[in-house]
Amino acid sequence: MQEIIQSLQQKLGLDAGKAQTAVETVVNFIKSKLPESMHQPIDSAISGGNIQDTLKGAAGNLGGMLK
Repeated sequence: MQEIIQSLQQKLGLDAGKAQTAVETVVNFIKSKLPESMHQPIDSAISGGNIQDTLKGAAGNLGGMLK
């Protein structure tokens, strides 16, 4: 998440607090539109986790929902 916050600070001139609030607001909005089983993969990706592993896990969660 820190990378996104720093990007917002540089590109938009936001202070660290406002940039963090912006990121948290967007992440929470996205999570509110998805099932709870998808929240952990989103948190992992935002926190700098391995995106490939995160996507595999998310795909597995979606596949389970479709059964």
